[in-house]
Amino acid sequence: MMVISKTRMVKFFSVATLLCLPLSSVFAQDDFDAYRRQQMEGSQQVKSEFRQYKEQQDREFANFLKDQWSEFQTSQGKVRLKEPEPKQAPVAPPAPGAKPLVAAPVVAPVIAPPPPPQPKPITVGANEMDLVFFGNAVKLTYDPKWKSYRLTGGAKPETMSDFWTVMSGSQYEQTIQAVNSTRRELKLDDWGYVTLWRDVVRALQPERKSEQNLLLWFFLVKSGYDVRLGYYDNDVFLFVAIKQQVYSTKYTKVNYQTYYAALAEDHGNGIHAFYSYKSDYPTKLNPLDIQSASTGFTKPVSAQRELAFDYKGQTIRLNAPYDRRLIEYFESFPQIDFELYFDTDSSSLLRQGLLPQLKKYTSTMDEEEAVNFLLSFVQHAFAYKTDIDQFGYQKCFFIEESIYFPYNDCKDRSVIFAWLVRELLGLKVVGLLYPGHMTTAVELRQVKEEGLATVLYQGKRFVIADPTYIGASLGMPMPSYAKLQPTRVVEIQ
Repeated sequence: MMVISKTRMVKFFSVATLLCLPLSSVFAQDDFDAYRRQQMEGSQQVKSEFRQYKEQQDREFANFLKDQWSEFQTSQGKVRLKEPEPKQAPVAPPAPGAKPLVAAPVVAPVIAPPPPPQPKPITVGANEMDLVFFGNAVKLTYDPKWKSYRLTGGAKPETMSDFWTVMSGSQYEQTIQAVNSTRRELKLDDWGYVTLWRDVVRALQPERKSEQNLLLWFFLVKSGYDVRLGYYDNDVFLFVAIKQQVYSTKYTKVNYQTYYAALAEDHGNGIHAFYSYKSDYPTKLNPLDIQSASTGFTKPVSAQRELAFDYKGQTIRLNAPYDRRLIEYFESFPQIDFELYFDTDSSSLLRQGLLPQLKKYTSTMDEEEAVNFLLSFVQHAFAYKTDIDQFGYQKCFFIEESIYFPYNDCKDRSVIFAWLVRELLGLKVVGLLYPGHMTTAVELRQVKEEGLATVLYQGKRFVIADPTYIGASLGMPMPSYAKLQPTRVVEIQ
């Protein structure tokens, strides 16, 4: 609890009393003008002192960059699932006396063409630019020297130091303010903010990767993010500190801080060793926080996929519209832990297009049948393939991506199934992680049948619901995991 001294309290009420009185009764006009000049002079002095402080920081950092460099090694990206996933989705045996299940053929997705290319940035003045960010118009000013800068003489400490000196002496504050304003307007997450800056530097230095990385390094550091520059031969690299564990991406450690090559298109696979400065920036920088992903900031470009499955002898066909621009955004999003994917919503296109079609069926069912209906949909409407077979590395899908890509695996099916159950039935779902497998469990309001496989979590009983075990109904686990306890329970918000 904050304690205010008696003296400070008297001063506070004295100022408050003065503010409540008519101005003419407090100050004569001359006194007031003198007071205002004093306040303005004080404000200017504070601004001047702060600018001097920043300039001193930049000089110190530029000096560090001249000779404070060491060689660092990169480490292979960590994997999220150490045990291999099933090569094929297993099929559950039919219940005694039941007719063999004949599933509707999976409708092969037609991969939508990329969204319309973003219009090239337009220079509307000597130092003004218009660019388009996922369909959103962005206006900003820039210093012309940013466009004309060239990395000459190769990447080396003296060059990096000179670059920092040039940039810190340029008119960058207004540009950062414009980008921050766009961030607030679009409600961008941290990765969206980084992506916006990437578009800005690409517009400033098209086709020049090293110059782009130098600019991006400067702007992100000046925005308060812990981004580290590195070089090898004539290539310039960026490694970024991220609050969460990042998978399938190379990383390195400098001064006990982990930095990821998350800004590299190849996840850093082409970087083996590099040189970076040992000293930290003079003020504290923050890691990126990517525990959530924004989905509502794009100007959507609609694409569509047809999905079909059999349920109790009836072939059900659905159209699933999705946002092609959101898919484009997710392509570069770092791979982190499962909570991100379970907790991230779909686009409004998918939500408003797919959910009402499924609701027509689930609204007439009790909760157990509705869960089984959604299980059947996810089990049969999507083709299965492991990440390694589809991409060559582990990747977890956001909801939208399961609609876009031709195949998905157990992690992706768990994410989209959990979303459907929560949105359509209002039931709580948890993710269950086993060696080499991810599935889900649902907390029913009442359990009618005996013999259903369940897990106990935080004092509540959840019934196994496996969207990868083809033909399995609620309460049927895969045989290889039936006697195992999950190694981890993923709580879904």
